[in-house]
Amino acid sequence: MADGCTEGLRAFSAALTGCLTTTTTTTTTMKATTLAQLSAADLQAAELASRSGDCCAVLPYWPIWAAAQFASTDRNKELLGFVHVWRDGDAYQIESTDGHRAFRYRFPAYGADGMPSLWRIPDAGVLLYAKPLRKAVSYGKLLTVTQDLRAVFHGGRKEGLAELSSVNLSGFFSVHTAADFGKVGSYPNLNQLWPQSFSNNPGKPWAFNARYLREWCAVVEKLSDDRTVTRCEGNGATTPFVFSATYAPRIGQHGETPRLELLLMPVVIRA
Repeated sequence: MADGCTEGLRAFSAALTGCLTTTTTTTTTMKATTLAQLSAADLQAAELASRSGDCCAVLPYWPIWAAAQFASTDRNKELLGFVHVWRDGDAYQIESTDGHRAFRYRFPAYGADGMPSLWRIPDAGVLLYAKPLRKAVSYGKLLTVTQDLRAVFHGGRKEGLAELSSVNLSGFFSVHTAADFGKVGSYPNLNQLWPQSFSNNPGKPWAFNARYLREWCAVVEKLSDDRTVTRCEGNGATTPFVFSATYAPRIGQHGETPRLELLLMPVVIRA
């Protein structure tokens, strides 16, 4: 798994080199587009991860932090105490749930030019124990995960990437190394809970748990590029609502309109 991560990042670096050396009109256009979208920190991130033979995952830090806020704190729920990262076709998905609400963030596996994005995970996905990740790491931008599940936070005040700190994520619920990701059971299929469309006509009054709203709004205020707005859509007063907000990425490729999403069941109003 480390080889896949490393080789993918080397391919990413090689693509950048190709952009710098090509002379064809088509590729030159792609070169200009690609380099315009990549910061010095992006390039440093690719080099950083490609040098690490122990790397099993390279991920955007703040969406991981956000997901950790909505994972379960009940030790009896085991897998729900983890942030789950997996690949869904051409996208990666960071997700979590505590059984009452569910968070997800989707971002591209490939750049606009068709080359692999900076991000990497093992084929079996990633399970990151949420509790040590709930505390925000100031100026964090990038998270790398080693084979023995040490999460390393990279970032800094300036554009470059310094190693800020690290935490141990191994030893929880039989997840000791990256090799255990596919051995501990199946994470819930959260996407099947997401409505495919919205009527936005609940039909009668509805209500939400106030603490859940406060915790979601705290994430939006910290991460959204429009910190005063969260969108809410739904179909009925007793069916799931979806809150969403724009996300302001710190580093790497995130698609044209990155959005944080929270699925939340309304509270039953009793007469």
